[in-house]
Amino acid sequence: MRAFLLPRRPICAGCAGWRLSSFRHQLSTLSGQPQTRYSSSKSLSKPNLPQGPCRTRFAPSPTGYLHLGSLRTALFNYLLARATNGQFILRLEDTDQSRLVGDAETRLYDDLRWAGLSWDEGPDVGGRFGPYRQSQRLKLYDAHADRLVQEEKAYRCFCSPSDLEAHKKQAHEHGLPTTYPGTCLSISPEESEERAARGDRYAVRFKSAKAPAVIQDLVYKRYRKAEPEEDFIIRKRDGFPTYHFANVVDDHAMEITHVIRGAEWLISTPKHVELYNAFGWQPPKFAHVGLLVNMERQKLSKRHPGVNMSWYQSEGVLPPALLNFAVLLGWHQGRGKDVMSLDEMVESFSLKFTKGDIVVSMDKLPYFQRQHTGRLLTEDPPNMTLLTAHFVDPIETIISNIESSKSGEHMDNNIDPSLLGDLVPTMSPEQGNPQSYILKALRASRPPTSTLESFVGDNKYLFWTVPQTVLEERLNDIDIENLALESKPATAGDSITFLETAFRNKPAPWTAENLNPLLKKAAAAITFVDKTSGRAVETGGYSFLRWVLLGRDKGPGLGDVMELLGKEETIRRLQLASKVASGRVGGGD
Repeated sequence: MRAFLLPRRPICAGCAGWRLSSFRHQLSTLSGQPQTRYSSSKSLSKPNLPQGPCRTRFAPSPTGYLHLGSLRTALFNYLLARATNGQFILRLEDTDQSRLVGDAETRLYDDLRWAGLSWDEGPDVGGRFGPYRQSQRLKLYDAHADRLVQEEKAYRCFCSPSDLEAHKKQAHEHGLPTTYPGTCLSISPEESEERAARGDRYAVRFKSAKAPAVIQDLVYKRYRKAEPEEDFIIRKRDGFPTYHFANVVDDHAMEITHVIRGAEWLISTPKHVELYNAFGWQPPKFAHVGLLVNMERQKLSKRHPGVNMSWYQSEGVLPPALLNFAVLLGWHQGRGKDVMSLDEMVESFSLKFTKGDIVVSMDKLPYFQRQHTGRLLTEDPPNMTLLTAHFVDPIETIISNIESSKSGEHMDNNIDPSLLGDLVPTMSPEQGNPQSYILKALRASRPPTSTLESFVGDNKYLFWTVPQTVLEERLNDIDIENLALESKPATAGDSITFLETAFRNKPAPWTAENLNPLLKKAAAAITFVDKTSGRAVETGGYSFLRWVLLGRDKGPGLGDVMELLGKEETIRRLQLASKVASGRVGGGD
């Protein structure tokens, strides 16, 4: 697994296939105020939230994989349910059997759980409103479609697909509307029953109202289409329901109180409301959130790697960072705090969504990655699942590959093996606990800001010993001709011996907190003249210790380094440095 790379330029991701022009035309007619009704009188004392538990759902079709836009939809519905002590339901809308993707359902579960979302009811966990696959609810749809036919709110349509296509073609050629002309509307109920009984194939069409339906939306307020709906199909000739019909029946049967979805569905909502009205049911509250578009305000291409969850996973993006990025695509919590854990999102959630298109740029994703990496490495108790998957295991693999490269087995790393000594004893499974040591190294260091390979390279001497040749070469950076120990001229060997004695006699515990006072005192005892500036370095002990412990590489604070390495390895490095220093001109007695 690779660490998340900072992008060189903005890249855009999200849902694909949205009919933006028609949606924008319809959204331009919005006005008015929503009418709210809550499912419970229980007050939760949260602003701009329903006053009782909400039942929300995420209802994807397993004809493809989870993407950024659908993750955002799932997240918003999840947050509303959790913020109101309600339930979040997962439902599979799989009635389009010809387009199902074999592993889409399994991938959906895996991707949602990887992101950190869970559900109270669903195909895999059950629930009292199941089954949660639409293909297993056909009898329910049949019963409701038959009810509408019996009540003469719907009718059987015996027109063949070829007849319908011929009508559309002819109407288009003459500049007429291509909507269904109502051919079978005049068939009597008796004839309809007779033809159905003898096996004539038919679809069921809903009798739409003559005037356009008016809907209330929590984001776009009052919405009304310019033209009434045609008599749309609710059950297809193959016996399966259409999306619109099954959606309404299921939301009612599962007692869904609120539906948060993309604004591309706003144009279809009048159909749903008409069906609710026909059954005499109260519709759920709708909130249509802004469309995700690219920097040119065009629909987002599903070919872009940033659309799919697999891209975020392969790039090592932390799930909390991705959720934080996604939640702000059309919602703002209003407190000036943009870095949030999932629990903090629940605590802050409201129904204040942004109206209009949402321009998606990946610019801020690296920022959230850094912030959540820092949080992850400092929180107590640690989230070992995320730490192991995103940092510890990949770093252990990188170190293993570098070790293999010493013998020529692998050469696909950016670290010169000649600059490395042996692995520190704690990194050996026989002598220590490598995973525990890696986690301590991560928590002692600055959070990785680019690749994990770079992190290992920047902190190589936390994992490997410093070779004697490296110590000898880098001692040239220290002016050993002008050393002083406690204000008296001294050799490099004297200085290292002084440091070794001071820390060898340090009583337990061997922790940074306990070591830092002695470290400060010992560092102040050694001074030297900087070769470049010609000025005296009053805390030369720090420079010496950084050379001893890390070959003068940058890295964590020396107290943290010494705690991480442990007393035995720290003393061993001091002894090797003493040997190197004593062998240099001006370094011995």
